[in-house]
Amino acid sequence: MRKSLSLLLIALFISHFSFGWGKVGHGLVAELAFTFLDSNTKATVQKYLGSTTIEQAATWMDEVRSDHSYDYMKSWHYVNIAKGKQYEETKDGNIINALNTAINKLKHRENLSNDDIKVNLMIIFHLAGDLHMPLHVGYEDDKGGNTVQVKYNNNQTNLHRLWDTDIIESEQISTNDCLLQLKKFNKEEIDAIKNTNIEAWIHEPRSLLYKVYDFKDGNIDASYVEKNKPVIETQLLIAGLRLSAVLSEIFKS
Repeated sequence: MRKSLSLLLIALFISHFSFGWGKVGHGLVAELAFTFLDSNTKATVQKYLGSTTIEQAATWMDEVRSDHSYDYMKSWHYVNIAKGKQYEETKDGNIINALNTAINKLKHRENLSNDDIKVNLMIIFHLAGDLHMPLHVGYEDDKGGNTVQVKYNNNQTNLHRLWDTDIIESEQISTNDCLLQLKKFNKEEIDAIKNTNIEAWIHEPRSLLYKVYDFKDGNIDASYVEKNKPVIETQLLIAGLRLSAVLSEIFKS
């Protein structure tokens, strides 16, 4: 009985504190990024990753959460901003600072070991995805939607998990689905999207929060999913475009 209760409490804890894009979402961001990369940059990235696939690289930061030696990375997955406020520069260990630090290290990698280069690559692969999930730039009072309980497909979940995993998996969102969202943008808009100013990335997912919270009585219906599936596909696409731009900039020489 005691063992069963412990397992239940662990399950409840996990359901309340989901990660960034789920495994599928992060894999999609990595695949999309490689779609846009030139062959030389792809080869360089794969050389440093070694036997680790790009999908594994993209989920590494979530997979090491159970290892307490990586506890210092926990706050790197997100940044909380109060409603109606803008992001203000800080020295806190948040997603903006973690991404900038990893990018700067790789730009000056002559003093890094191959293992350090690999770790920083995996950090960039993961956080470039996380930053484009609106609830990773969400509100502190509900822990980025983790404490907002909703019902979807007759199952209880939370708003964060709904966006990072449930809709992606139930709607079977694919790389091709995301690539189809390219038609929304012309060449000039795509070039603008591919900027590598990390602080600027935050504005778009933040602006989508009103759509995330647009439901009633905790019920997620078909119309909500229909409206937000293309939003998720577009965010995954943009994350892939920007990850490819960052990798190209780092390894351009």
